[in-house]
Amino acid sequence: MNNITTYINQLIESAVGFAPQMLLALFVLVFGFWFANKTTELTGKLLQRVNAQSVELQTFLSSIVSIGFKILVIISVAGIVGIETTSFVGIIAAMGFAVGLALQGNLSNFAAGVMILIMKPFKVGDEVKTGDTWAFVSEIQIFHTVFKELDSTLTIIPNSLILNNSIRNFSTLPIRKVMVKVNVPYTEDFFKVKKVLMEAGYSVPEIETSIKPFFLVKEFDDHFIRISMSFGTESKKYWTAKTKVNEAVVQAFHDNNIKVAYPEGVSFGEFGKEPVEMRPIL
Repeated sequence: MNNITTYINQLIESAVGFAPQMLLALFVLVFGFWFANKTTELTGKLLQRVNAQSVELQTFLSSIVSIGFKILVIISVAGIVGIETTSFVGIIAAMGFAVGLALQGNLSNFAAGVMILIMKPFKVGDEVKTGDTWAFVSEIQIFHTVFKELDSTLTIIPNSLILNNSIRNFSTLPIRKVMVKVNVPYTEDFFKVKKVLMEAGYSVPEIETSIKPFFLVKEFDDHFIRISMSFGTESKKYWTAKTKVNEAVVQAFHDNNIKVAYPEGVSFGEFGKEPVEMRPIL
């Protein structure tokens, strides 16, 4: 009987002595989980503020932050109650290292995706050239970006490849130039050609008449003059303006009987007949 009483007294003394640690551990656990949830909410708001392109990315990043904080809270609680935490930290570090090695490619794509969302070199709808791809941005995902080509095909590129390549964004500036390049024989009236080109460009409604066109004689070739001319238009109207300007130039040259030069060896024989070798118009 005395032994039982002794054990009970020892148990009570241990519980009383251990109570402050338990209360502190409980407080750290409750406060830590509350803080982790608040941090998750703040992370989501921050991602919305930097214009993250997808709800999935916001949720994913918030979850990573929340899980990370909760793991730290659990390790802290274990240390408070007297559990050796070195082994826990070692196990978590080993697991993180193994996962990092297995997913290093995806992790680099993920980091690049976050950088794209923060730096914003382009956004959904922009016309972009990166590497060999020249297309419109359709989606910015966690690990990759989807581009839509002019023929409505989709190209999916890992974000790390995009960030490691040069990026040309054709939609950033409000005004974009429509280029017209023609080779005109020396027999044509140069100033007439210039006037016809300007009138053809200005006849297109999408061309901004308030922006002075740029006219340049690029080169005096042996057989013709290389001419380059540009007209200003809104970036969102570029492809419509470019198509109409090209058509207007062709129509204007036809109406004014202006000839263009072509490389030596080009043939225009009728179908079924032997091609006739042609030389540049002189």
